Amino acid sequence: MHRRLIWSRINHIIGYILYCSIATYFVWSLINIILNIGTHEPLTVGGMILNILALIIEVISFFIALYFAIQLIDGVLRVGEIPYNLEALTGKTKISVIVPIHNVQPIVLEETLIGFTEQTYSNYEVWVADDSPDENLREQSKQLSEKHNAIYYYEENDRFKAHMLNLVIPKTSGDVIAFFDVDHIPKPDILAKFAAIMDQYPEFAFIQAKFGFRNVTNFLHVWEAMSLTQQFCSENARRKIGTVLYSGSTACFRRDYAYPIPEGKMTEDFDHSVNLIMEGKKGYFLDEIGSMSLVPETMAHQISQLFRWFTGQSGIMHDYAGKLIKHTLKRKLKLRQSLDIVLSSLLVVAATSFYFLGIFYAIIYLLRIPLVRAATLGQWWLIIILSLTFIIYFATISATTMYTMNSATFPLKVWYVPFFLLFGSFTAPFFLIPAFKGLFGKHNMIPGKTKWNKKIPIYRYGAIFNVVGIFFLFLTVDSILQQLCYYYTLSFCYLPEPYYRNFFFTLFAVIGLTLGFILPFLAISIKVFKPKIYYEEHIYH
Repeated sequence: MHRRLIWSRINHIIGYILYCSIATYFVWSLINIILNIGTHEPLTVGGMILNILALIIEVISFFIALYFAIQLIDGVLRVGEIPYNLEALTGKTKISVIVPIHNVQPIVLEETLIGFTEQTYSNYEVWVADDSPDENLREQSKQLSEKHNAIYYYEENDRFKAHMLNLVIPKTSGDVIAFFDVDHIPKPDILAKFAAIMDQYPEFAFIQAKFGFRNVTNFLHVWEAMSLTQQFCSENARRKIGTVLYSGSTACFRRDYAYPIPEGKMTEDFDHSVNLIMEGKKGYFLDEIGSMSLVPETMAHQISQLFRWFTGQSGIMHDYAGKLIKHTLKRKLKLRQSLDIVLSSLLVVAATSFYFLGIFYAIIYLLRIPLVRAATLGQWWLIIILSLTFIIYFATISATTMYTMNSATFPLKVWYVPFFLLFGSFTAPFFLIPAFKGLFGKHNMIPGKTKWNKKIPIYRYGAIFNVVGIFFLFLTVDSILQQLCYYYTLSFCYLPEPYYRNFFFTLFAVIGLTLGFILPFLAISIKVFKPKIYYEEHIYH
């Protein structure tokens, strides 16, 4: 443990040095832009604004990416881990487990209920909370519940998962309320572990355990499973900060803090976590497999699910920014905790800001505006920023890979990692839309109007991204020709002024290659990855 703390401190020291470097670069660049230092001719007002906007996007996205990389490294080191003693269990703590279902296939429900009959802990009850509109499925769910000694409860509900949980929680009798999704088969000892930690550590309001994946059979599944495992790795680091987040399943709460779950939100789990943190409560992340879940089986299902998650995640900033500032100023919340919530909410915004940065650089390039940066770096900054971005992402992927290989969430081979990067790169542009929908407050769940999971027109979006990608590929070629003009003074070249020697093609090529092949990538993925367990009518509702 001592060695882990030493490495964690080294990790943070390196981080602080890089943060200071970013701040210095930002201030220096801002001064150079305003004073027109390092330009061949004065910047116009428009040129100055474009340089400043691009600079802000560079710094914010770099800062968040660096923060996340440092957090993942801390996660690999498993900082904040506590011991607990299963032998000291008295069995007095009663756990009420709630499994919410909606149009669930019977085989999926039965596998989970069987898992609860095999628990090593005995003082618990299981509630199946059903709001399925399909009468036939309801009858099958009721029979399965009775067969496996679970309490079946049905009520008509058009207000989504959180409302169903709020209907059932008051009817339970447990000291601790546990939540499991229907496709999460519990490990036999998970309720015993929940009870032990709750008994031995009264300071925790809730416990979130990680879950493994039992249907990782292809490269699409690898991407989905590694993405979730990356989230678990970051939760390890949040233990030390006191900002562990509830992930919707395989978690338990002390009764006083389980109710009410925020309603009308796309990420009711994230919202509930933020509310508790602002009340001065904290959770614990149990870095052990609590259940074995199913990842989405198709590209369309995965994108649909991530759309909802990312919209709700960025929507946290729309709903809580003012409260976070107020609580921090009143010292009800530590600055580090507020910062972590903000950066966690904006992570998807930072991950997709690369494309906005490309747009600003494209405008700067097409309008022949000089790129002004610190120490008169100018065009050289494009090489530097891409190199630094690569280093940070390399650290992020390395930490994720190390954690995944040691966490037993699913069997990972090192040669799977390039496919994780490939799938992540080709799908990232889709999340521009949910990221900004949430920021602008378009993340509320409206009964009768909003769908929990909805079909996303991925071909339409893919076609749009493809066109944009082709445009960036054109800019890449044009930029390379401009570079050749500078060196060889080719007769067909134009505008050979010295500052048109450029490295824009480095950035344009990355964006062009990513966006330019999205449509064929989607077509192949949709054709290759077919559903085997989920039925489509049970997914989109």
